[in-house]
Amino acid sequence: MKVLVTGANGFLGSRIANYYGQTHQVYTYGHQTLDITSLESVEAVFSIVRPEVVVHCAAISNTGYAQEHPEESHQVNVVGTTNIAKASMKHGAKLVYMSSDQVYNGTRALGLLPEEAPLSPVNVYGKDKLEAEKLTQEILPSAVGLRLTWMYDLPTSTMKLNSNLLVNIKQAFDTHTPLHIATHEYRGITNVWDVVKQLEACTELPGGIYNFGSENRLTCYETFTQTARLLGYGDIEQLIIADDERFHAQPRNLSMDITRLRSHGIDFPDTIEGVMNALQ
Repeated sequence: MKVLVTGANGFLGSRIANYYGQTHQVYTYGHQTLDITSLESVEAVFSIVRPEVVVHCAAISNTGYAQEHPEESHQVNVVGTTNIAKASMKHGAKLVYMSSDQVYNGTRALGLLPEEAPLSPVNVYGKDKLEAEKLTQEILPSAVGLRLTWMYDLPTSTMKLNSNLLVNIKQAFDTHTPLHIATHEYRGITNVWDVVKQLEACTELPGGIYNFGSENRLTCYETFTQTARLLGYGDIEQLIIADDERFHAQPRNLSMDITRLRSHGIDFPDTIEGVMNALQ
C-alpha cells in the first residue's frame, strides 16, 4: 500500500513513518519538503506519489505558539488540512488526519466527553482544529478525523521526544524541580505507540470524527502522582505539588469517551493501564 505521511519529522509522524515503512511503501514529507499551505505544492506531490492512503500529521501543535501566531496557525492547521483533503479527493486517496482533544477545551461538562458534545474551544489551536474538522468533512466525507490526546513515549526513546507525562516527571525528579499539577483538570494521556499501531485500522473506518486515545477519569494531579509511583519514585508529594487554584472556578475537562471507536473494534487501555503497559 502506498502511504503518504505529512509532518513526518514530528513526534507522531516520525513514528508512523518508521513503523509502517517496514510493511508499506511510505512517502514522507516534512515542512521543509512540502508546503501544505500551497494547494499547488500539495497537488504536485500527490501527482508524483499517487497515494492510496494519506496520514496527515503536519500541524502547528504547540498551543502557546498558535495563540501567539494565530494567522500562521490558521494557514497550517486549517488551510493546510483542507488542501490535503482537496488533493485526497482529487486522487481518490483515503485520508486519515489528526485533530485534537483541544476542541473540548472550554466545555463546561464533566466526565468522559463523546464526539457530539457541545464544543466552544477557548484557544486558537482548538478553534483551528475544530474548523479544520468541519471543512475537511464537507470537502471529503469519507475522511477520518482522529481527536488525539496528549501523547508520550519512554524517556529512553532514541526518536524525537516531546514534553510529555513520563519525560516531565523524570526531569522533575532528576533536577529536584517541583511540578505544579492542577487538581481541577482532566485529560486522557496516551502511549504514542498505541496510536501508531492502530492507525492502519482507521483506513477501514467510515468517514467522520473519532476520539482516538486513552480514556481517563482521574484528575491530572492523580494521573501524575500515580504515574510517578509506577516509575518507582519516592517523596512524590515533595516534587508533584497539587495546584488547587488553577481551573478552580471552572474545571478544565478534555477527557474523551471512545465508545464510538470501540463500536468499530478499536480500543485503548485507560491512561494508567497504558502507562503500566508501556513500562513493562
